[in-house]
Amino acid sequence: MRKILLAAILIGVFALAVNFASRSDYSEFSSKFKDFVASLFFVDSTTKETLKNAYEKAGKGEGRISILIVPGHDSVQSGTEFRGMKEASITLDLGEELYRLLAADAHFDVRLSRTRTGYDSLIAKFLQEKKAEIEEFVKTQKALMSRYVALGKIESRIIVGHNTAPSDTAYKLYGINKWSNENGVDVILHIHFNDYPRSIRSTPGKYSGFSVYIPESQYSNAKGSRVIAESIFARLARFYPSSDLPKEDVGIVEDQELIAIGSNNTVDGAALLIEYGYIYEPHLQNAVIRQKAISDLAFQTYLGIMDFFEDNMKKGLYETQLLPHEWQEDIFRPGPAKKDTLSSGNFGTCTEKAVKAFQKKYDILPQTGYAGEKTRAKLNELYPVTRKPRP
Repeated sequence: MRKILLAAILIGVFALAVNFASRSDYSEFSSKFKDFVASLFFVDSTTKETLKNAYEKAGKGEGRISILIVPGHDSVQSGTEFRGMKEASITLDLGEELYRLLAADAHFDVRLSRTRTGYDSLIAKFLQEKKAEIEEFVKTQKALMSRYVALGKIESRIIVGHNTAPSDTAYKLYGINKWSNENGVDVILHIHFNDYPRSIRSTPGKYSGFSVYIPESQYSNAKGSRVIAESIFARLARFYPSSDLPKEDVGIVEDQELIAIGSNNTVDGAALLIEYGYIYEPHLQNAVIRQKAISDLAFQTYLGIMDFFEDNMKKGLYETQLLPHEWQEDIFRPGPAKKDTLSSGNFGTCTEKAVKAFQKKYDILPQTGYAGEKTRAKLNELYPVTRKPRP
């Protein structure tokens, strides 16, 4: 990274200057210089303004916004698993759909870090041939981070605890960070699905919902990351519940430890890690609706990105890929249910209230809160399968 190279040069100058500084001047000089170098290490590398300006230039044919989509895990480390469904498989499904949507826009130069045949050839070559450079990069960044924490120039903050990444996974993630920096990637999107430790892993857990992780506010790429995260979060939250895991329930979570988004200040571009829900949730485990759910999660992410760059531009006939749909059977609340929303797979209090509001709006009596014949007929009238949303 350019700012680290500059810092290294200045440290060399500092070492030479110390040789000429008197003992009485050394302490004050040293303190001021450390402040200066720390300010370089944490200089803003991406902001709302830099991203907007790059998009405006792309619209004029002056380059393109570089986006890297990283479907979480791979064939070696497949991530979490529930009842035979592996995280690495569904992150790739979502990544491919998001790639399709973004690549259709001439403003963007989009790349998938891995496909069904393995890692992107350029990234794979970089990881294989640049091992010594990547390891030195990580060593240097960790040393600088530790130094500035010790000096009190940055505060160490652990908000949500994470499992330690296996060494091979950590190497790949740091390598992707370095590759992204050297290739000027503007936005990095890491795709994941969540889980948590519990005594019986074969049964669904008690937590649900999505969350968006971003670099902690002191990091160089924090500002650009947050503005995009807020836009994506707003889109996802319209149809999906945000996480109710303690400390993650703020929705957009700042983090210093996740390598993917720049642990030890290792990413220049805007970086987000999106946990799109818990792998055991009904809309992911139900094979009938999983494909549509994943398609819609990608679509909401795409709309969130476009909202940021185009200032809330509307896209398509419908604002969800879950429509159009043909309602053929009555839908009702079977009893006490978990937290629910339109797309959670559960029919609980939230859905019941939404159905009643729909019935009230269209004068459907009685307002039962379940979708019977009259309600289904109105839904099929409003969202007929003959009308297709425009991607």
